[in-house]
Amino acid sequence: MRRPGWRQRAADALFASAGSAVVVCGTTNRLVSWLPGYSVWLLAPAQAALILARRRAPLAVLAGTTALGVVMIATGFPAPAAVAGPLAAAYALAVHGPADLAVHGSGAPARPGAGRFPAVPFARTAVADGADRRGLLASLVAAVALMAANLSPGTRVRPSEGALWAVLSLGLCVVSAWVCGYAVRTRRAYIAQLEERARRLEREEGERAERAIADERLRIARELHDVIGHSISLITVQAEAAGRCARTRPEVVPDHLATISAVSREALAEMRRVLAVLRPEDGEPLEPRPGLASLAELIAKVESAGVPVRLDAEPSTLPAGVGLAAYRIVQEALTNTLKHAGRPATASVTITRAGPMLHLHVVDDGLGPRNEPSAGAHGLVGMRERAAMYDGTLRAGRGRDGGFEVHATLRVAGEAP
Repeated sequence: MRRPGWRQRAADALFASAGSAVVVCGTTNRLVSWLPGYSVWLLAPAQAALILARRRAPLAVLAGTTALGVVMIATGFPAPAAVAGPLAAAYALAVHGPADLAVHGSGAPARPGAGRFPAVPFARTAVADGADRRGLLASLVAAVALMAANLSPGTRVRPSEGALWAVLSLGLCVVSAWVCGYAVRTRRAYIAQLEERARRLEREEGERAERAIADERLRIARELHDVIGHSISLITVQAEAAGRCARTRPEVVPDHLATISAVSREALAEMRRVLAVLRPEDGEPLEPRPGLASLAELIAKVESAGVPVRLDAEPSTLPAGVGLAAYRIVQEALTNTLKHAGRPATASVTITRAGPMLHLHVVDDGLGPRNEPSAGAHGLVGMRERAAMYDGTLRAGRGRDGGFEVHATLRVAGEAP
């Protein structure tokens, strides 16, 4: 059980003092003859001590205060002084009782925070319902005992004297105290449940935002890899060719340098278009994303690097996303050709449509990579992810006649298989 804070302890002390004052201030001129008047100074601290312990053991405190109240009523003490303790105990039993009865009474260890309102969202269980029923039954028994005490000869108010309502009101007050405590506990539990639900929704929203950020970072990284990797490969090939021709054919060096300048400018423009998604500026138009219609420009740049490419593509209208994925896959495949051909080579790009599936086949007759490409290579991972986005597949490796071969399939969105 969580130890009460200073506010709870101060409230307990104040309430115990009030209960003790009610007992002390009650008139004792109608007590039974065998009970001395100074007994009020013994009953007042006893009731105050029981009230102070109502949070820790509400059921035991209810039994103790009820017994003390029965004795006081039967010996002629005023009813308000006699029921102050049972009222406080019945209220505490409703607020703190289920944890005390269901947890401590079953022999299980106490749950942290069980002495106060629940620290976790309130949930109705068979154990909690049974504890509530037992708490209500204990309050009813206490109410009946207090009302029955009025039948003793020494009571101050007797039903036979026409004060039946005053007698019944004792039991009604005890039961009402339990009902009020149950309503307070239910409200506290409901508020705790709403707060926990709000925290859970906030955590889930944060997790969704983090996943969205991670996915966007992966997409941007894939785009930058495709753009920059292809352009850097072209620049490397052109720079090496310019270095070889510097002494033997100096007249072609300016052409290679011009190609390097054009490719680098285009790579910079592509990178700016990708980054514009992150930092959009007002009034800056975004250029359309490349698709199959842009393959002619891509192949022209690859051929300027010394690799002839044959393009065989069936005319087809594709969604922008599928066209971009196909373009990037072909771009990465031709970039690998520039990197790993190792000798004068040619490449071919074949694009066909079979129902809802788009087939991409890129093959070259170069030497290919020295080792089998790793499945974790960034280029292959990017192509595989793009194919998977459209329910497709990707196969990449050495061709049957040498060189390197890439075959990818993409499903065109909106068409059934």
